[in-house]
Amino acid sequence: MFNWGYALIGFMIGFLGIKLPGNSGTSTLFGFAFIGFLIFSASFGFGYFFIGLLEVMIGAGVALMMTPKE
Repeated sequence: MFNWGYALIGFMIGFLGIKLPGNSGTSTLFGFAFIGFLIFSASFGFGYFFIGLLEVMIGAGVALMMTPKE
């Protein structure tokens, strides 16, 4: 079963972790959110852990593709 809200949360953690300003508070916040999301995903089963990891990686990849090259 696939939940779009769950997928959006994982995507936004990855996306905003790249796009928001990189101060130490923001980095720590998204680090905890990432670990918490993966633990929450793993509580549903081993496969959901990898799906959650994939969702965060897709969000980070999209954010990196949207970042202009300097």
